[in-house]
Amino acid sequence: MMKALLFCPVHGNTWARRYFPNHPLYLLPFANKPAITYALDYCFLSGIRDVRIISDEESGVLRMQLRRGEMFGMNLSYGGVSRTESMKEIVLQNKAFCKGSDLLILSGLFLPEYDKRDPRSLHIGADEMKGCAYGGEDGTAAWYLIGHDRLGGLPDDWSAFRDEGPVCGSPVPGIRDYYMHNMRLAGSDIEKYNLPGFSMGQNCFVGRDVKIPGTARVKPPVILGNNIHFGRGCHAGPNIIVGDSCIIDSGTTIRNAVILGNTYVGRDLEVSGKICCGSRLIDPESGSIIDVSNEALFSDVEPDEFSRCPFIQRILAFLLILLQALPYAVLRPFLEFHATLAECLTGAGKKRTLALHGYVLPREGLAGRLFRRLTLDKYHLLRHAAAGRLRLVGNCLLEANDSNEQIIRDLPGYAPGVFSYSEYLGHENMPGQMELDEQYYAYAMNCWFNIKILMGILRRNLRMAGQVPEKGAME
Repeated sequence: MMKALLFCPVHGNTWARRYFPNHPLYLLPFANKPAITYALDYCFLSGIRDVRIISDEESGVLRMQLRRGEMFGMNLSYGGVSRTESMKEIVLQNKAFCKGSDLLILSGLFLPEYDKRDPRSLHIGADEMKGCAYGGEDGTAAWYLIGHDRLGGLPDDWSAFRDEGPVCGSPVPGIRDYYMHNMRLAGSDIEKYNLPGFSMGQNCFVGRDVKIPGTARVKPPVILGNNIHFGRGCHAGPNIIVGDSCIIDSGTTIRNAVILGNTYVGRDLEVSGKICCGSRLIDPESGSIIDVSNEALFSDVEPDEFSRCPFIQRILAFLLILLQALPYAVLRPFLEFHATLAECLTGAGKKRTLALHGYVLPREGLAGRLFRRLTLDKYHLLRHAAAGRLRLVGNCLLEANDSNEQIIRDLPGYAPGVFSYSEYLGHENMPGQMELDEQYYAYAMNCWFNIKILMGILRRNLRMAGQVPEKGAME
């Protein structure tokens, strides 16, 4: 039996941070498929079912995307290490996981080669060790195979390994390599991998809700994600990859290009040999970056305002407005509020913000206690949920600042709500615990869980004995 360690160091790889600062490194898409999922597919096809993902930074974003591995047919676990620890120390720290099993290690931004049509198991002698440590900018890309008896006698320096096979693959040390890998995946290797979408003939993968008018022309090989709209007279292909939620406007020609998700490409343009990421245009040959300020040419695609809040939540918000209108109108004249204006984050994509008022609520008085027990301190936020600008139940509202922007980078599905899981648990004023709550909420979120949160908060407020938080809601 063989197990696998996937070492995902975030330090180094400065090229990826330079070109794609808002994309988590190991979720960077290759042919619309996150980088780390190629390693997971390779493990599955090699007969490995137990995988541990190790990172030198908080791996919450990976946990949210990959969960426990059910979608891959394997068991995933997670661990952390410091940036200074060697590969030997990493293996020894995880010896309980590795004990009694042969071990595959895939390290860094490394894409293994495989063919889903011809799965092959990996084998290594009980006391053997093989591997290949690749050079490059950060020196972390490598693979190793270790027999179970060899785990007790590991060498200190692993950088000299240069074995040929049985693991084949390529590191991705720079932007040109990233572009070339995508072109290879879109072309000759398109049938070898489990790529998202449906095969529409040779070298053509298309996702859901792709709109191609009759006057547009698509020439394979192409890989198209979900929710893509091509305008009239577009020419797409050959050798293009277009991510989810993109708009290619009328008359535009795209070939030999990678268009990352949530990108708008303007009218009557010609894009060839480039990478487009929102308003950023990248030349992989020269490494140059152009941040386009003219939104008529290139820009981020913003989610439709009404799609941010599910329809059922908007209906519930409207019903709460009707139910609470009378008690709010009766009690509000007896209360005094002091408000300060704050910009709050409403999405992770383009740092969308919403101007809200923060209230410090009155501490004393019958009217104040009733106001809070009936959850009327959130009444003024309900109109934002009914209009779709906020969710009724979602992530915590966070003020727009550098620290909070870093938090939501690890929450790619960040969608704040009037009520939150952290509020349900009473952790609104505990930042560290709140981040853990948000990660769990992203994992467990569904309609019934949201209703449980809403009803739990409303019931708790009805029973509370006049305890008042220092800060109130926001308007």
